[in-house]
Amino acid sequence: MAAQGLSGFYGSVFKRSTVAFVLIRTSDWRILTLRTGAGDWEFPGGVVKGSEDPRSAARRMAREALGFQFDVGRLLVMDCVQGNAGQGDSIAFVFDGGTLATSVTGFTGAGGEREARFFPVGECPDVLGGSSAVRLGAALEALELGTMTELVNGRQVSGEPLAPPASQRMMPPVDGFSGVLGR
Repeated sequence: MAAQGLSGFYGSVFKRSTVAFVLIRTSDWRILTLRTGAGDWEFPGGVVKGSEDPRSAARRMAREALGFQFDVGRLLVMDCVQGNAGQGDSIAFVFDGGTLATSVTGFTGAGGEREARFFPVGECPDVLGGSSAVRLGAALEALELGTMTELVNGRQVSGEPLAPPASQRMMPPVDGFSGVLGR
């Protein structure tokens, strides 16, 4: 009986996936979206593999989608999605993929199973699935404001700025190290 209890506990603890996406746009504000077969349109990205960090995964998946060396910028959105009954939780990251100079509106991946399109930003809420559309709005806001947006289940978390702590030294000054943190 105790083993079943532990099995249920560990099964619930380790049912969490991590996904990473990249927001890639053109200079005229078209957004790169992908789909496989008749699936939903979404940003380039997918599941973060074991021993891979979200930024590296986003870089890898953008390179796979575009077929050339590609780097990603800063984190724009982190969305913690709490699973419903039987589904695990997930954490989704959206990184800035920057702006591509292209007039291409769409292309098909190797083998023809993957399709890519640049949709005008105004059409994206209708084209993207629910969570991707919410993340797009949050990512665009983060780009405009130069910030990062935290979501929980697709809703923005209002993190009020905390007052800086009173300057209290926890350690006495040590020669050569006191200025390391600017204190």
